[in-house]
Amino acid sequence: MSLVLSEIGCHDRAIMSFLQKFKALQWPALGDPSLLTPWIQENLEVFIEGAVEASLSRKNQHNCPANLRESIRYSLLAPGKRIRPRLALACGQMLQIHPLAALSAGAAIEMIHCFTLIHDDLPCMDNDDFRRGRPSNHKVYGESLALLAGDALMACALDTLLLSRDSVPADHLLSALDRFSWASGARGVMGGQAQEFLLTAQSTRPQLETMFAGKTGALFSASLEIPMALAGLSDETREGKVISRFAAELGYAFQVADDIEDAEAPGSRESEKPQSILFYISAKQAAQETYSRLLRATDELKLCFGSKALALNAIAQEVLQKLQKQGQNRE
Repeated sequence: MSLVLSEIGCHDRAIMSFLQKFKALQWPALGDPSLLTPWIQENLEVFIEGAVEASLSRKNQHNCPANLRESIRYSLLAPGKRIRPRLALACGQMLQIHPLAALSAGAAIEMIHCFTLIHDDLPCMDNDDFRRGRPSNHKVYGESLALLAGDALMACALDTLLLSRDSVPADHLLSALDRFSWASGARGVMGGQAQEFLLTAQSTRPQLETMFAGKTGALFSASLEIPMALAGLSDETREGKVISRFAAELGYAFQVADDIEDAEAPGSRESEKPQSILFYISAKQAAQETYSRLLRATDELKLCFGSKALALNAIAQEVLQKLQKQGQNRE
């Protein structure tokens, strides 16, 4: 399964140099999460851009048409929180997999996330005109090209995850590909999107939470479980179970916090939608319950991994602080 760089089919010296750079990359020291933040800022966006270019341009093959390339880059390289790749990198550092493997996982997951956003914004879905502070992809490039850009990002994501092939054992990569498949497909994020259509005024809260686990939770889980697979860590071990529970609770908390935030907008009717947690319980109750659940999972992660988990805990703290503020605002 291992391939030398020349066999990947990169189209020019720039992409060869890009891959060589990241093969030589080293993690910052463990135990101080403040060191990982500038490391991510220096490397993540460069890697995402290089990875998509490597996928869209291959030697001796047809290259991506200019209009499709522009549409893909417009959405993928737009400024965003990048919480999913940040999670993948923090987990990769914690488990000490090669940085190239962690970056490949994080960038692949971000591409799947971007694909869902492009399609979500289409008139046949949520019909949103803006995304990340600027016009949605289909408002700039048209619905047909936006649809193709989202579809193409699925293949780009797979190409990107495979960039880790020289950095991990073949069986670890195979396990990671299996997790990538369920998270990005009908059992994961796309299944969650479809399940959202099934929620009605008669739906129950457990049905909503099942939808959350697919629509939002699948990619949060993948952000930690793919690096876990690349490290060769089984989800049957204590450590694997702890990581998986933390990922699931973080994904759920992220969605709940978003629901509460959406309800704060003037004229919001969020509490009238069965697709929102606020249809079932109050914002105060949702914030406090979810805060407690995520805090337990975070404490369990710290107990299991100690100072190695500090970077992951720092990301969880961002969501915990948001939930705490949301709960206090409703006293």
